Amino acid sequence: MKQRLYVLRNIKQYIHPIRWSITTLVILSLISLPISLISPRFFQMLVDEVMYQKNGSIFWAVVLGMLSIFILRLILDSISLKLNNQVHNSFVYQLRKAVFDKYKKTPVSFIEKKEVGELKMRMMDDIDVLGNFIGDQIVSYIYGILLLLFTIAASVRISWQMTLFCFIILPIVFIVDSLIGNGTRRINEQIRDVNSKYYTSTYNSLQFWREIKAQGSEQLFIERFSGFRAVLAKLGVKSIRFWAYREVFSDFKSNYLTKVLVYIIGAFFVAKNQISVGTLIMFSEYFSMLFSSLESLNAKRIALKTNAPYYERVFDTFSFPEESKDTFDLKTLKKGIRLNNVCFSYSEKAPVLNEINLEINKGDYVAIVGKTGCGKTTLAKLLLGLYETQSGDIFLDNINIKNVSRGDLSNLLGVVMQDNYLFNTSIRENLLIANESATEQEMIEACAKANIYDFILEQPKGFDTVIGERGVKLSGGQKQRISIAAALLKKPQVLIFDEATSALDRQSEDIINDAINRISEDVTVIVIAHKPETVLRAKKVVVMEEGRIVAEGTHEELINNNEFYKNIMEDTYNEEREQAYS
Repeated sequence: MKQRLYVLRNIKQYIHPIRWSITTLVILSLISLPISLISPRFFQMLVDEVMYQKNGSIFWAVVLGMLSIFILRLILDSISLKLNNQVHNSFVYQLRKAVFDKYKKTPVSFIEKKEVGELKMRMMDDIDVLGNFIGDQIVSYIYGILLLLFTIAASVRISWQMTLFCFIILPIVFIVDSLIGNGTRRINEQIRDVNSKYYTSTYNSLQFWREIKAQGSEQLFIERFSGFRAVLAKLGVKSIRFWAYREVFSDFKSNYLTKVLVYIIGAFFVAKNQISVGTLIMFSEYFSMLFSSLESLNAKRIALKTNAPYYERVFDTFSFPEESKDTFDLKTLKKGIRLNNVCFSYSEKAPVLNEINLEINKGDYVAIVGKTGCGKTTLAKLLLGLYETQSGDIFLDNINIKNVSRGDLSNLLGVVMQDNYLFNTSIRENLLIANESATEQEMIEACAKANIYDFILEQPKGFDTVIGERGVKLSGGQKQRISIAAALLKKPQVLIFDEATSALDRQSEDIINDAINRISEDVTVIVIAHKPETVLRAKKVVVMEEGRIVAEGTHEELINNNEFYKNIMEDTYNEEREQAYS
């Protein structure tokens, strides 16, 4: 009972919108209860009064009564089934929406620690199980308790001795049911754990199929897939075994324990003329209802215990941390960005950023350079609010970034990453994801600034050209320019380019650098890069080494006065020359 109340407390806000529908379901159950209890009485009258006493005058009354009960039950069951489906669908919808909203409010640093398969199962499989709670653990549970109480009273009223004899078998039934239920629970948990890893592996193999084929790693992923399926097949056999145990035992209970045993015991009382044959049949019906209600309540108790991990995971999802809610409105960036003694690490053992102090004024074109792993991309993630600093602060116009609303921050800062994700839809739909209210003219202007509009005009369907999963029908440069256009559609006041040209050929790189140079006339640009062509265009260059800023200045100042920066530029130049000749 405590566990049932615990679940109710956690889901009460999702039950509230459908409370009247649930109340109606309970009322329908209460109405069907006396109808069920009347039915055995008609069987008793049919046998004792019509068959044995040859009282034909009540025959049609009995037949009409039994037919009426059948029709009433049919109507009530139909209404209940329809209403129960509506309640279930509404409840599941509310839960899924709440979980999805929670995912969106959870910091990226927390979500990244979860597997994709785990997140998917929390929102789909676990909620599916919890979705059955209202019907099974509220409506049916109330009906089962009331039916149990009334059928016990009816059975005892007919013959307390027969009721006592029949009750002897109940402890054995509950022990066997409990053993089967515990085994089923263990298998279900093992299946869920394997499925979580299986879904994640399958998702990754389908998402990165080009990279897998390029590396010739298809066999590795085929073997992984086969391995997961083999484990699931073994667990499936165990699950079927327990299902078979449950079905065989259920059949034994329904056909022998509640029928044969009752009639064997009842025959003794009929032979002593303590009850009539019709009364025995009526008792058998009541005891069958009594046994079924007991079994149903026990099954619900076992299910509640079995499904507890599913419920807990859904409730645990609602306890995920959320981004700061104490926000200030910041629609316009008037001064710029300031980082004050910023420190950050992904784990306690490995600090990534140490005492970062940096000022970026409005209208600046800043390049952040350094060797791989020095913390450049992490710094960009902090600026975008994807992670929070361990110590130190980031200010936008003297307002701490932690206190800027997610919506305002997203509108103020745009980003173009090294590998932007494009969806398998048209160019237009990919652009409108950034700003769904953008006009055709705004899309044209953004694409023109990103040096991609001429390419779009050459396509037979223009903006409605479908680009394939992750932009597979486009070159690397074309994907990046569409991503730049999408970022511009948000009309950001700061645009961050995180290694946006690192994986491109020289021609595509030059086109994108021209686009970045044009964009920098209107917005503050922060470019994370190491290629000389990008750095030369910057008004200020920030040099990072092992998570620290070691130098700032123009390219000319640094190339002449900073040996570390000079070595970075020379190493990069030599790498590009080797690639050109290879």
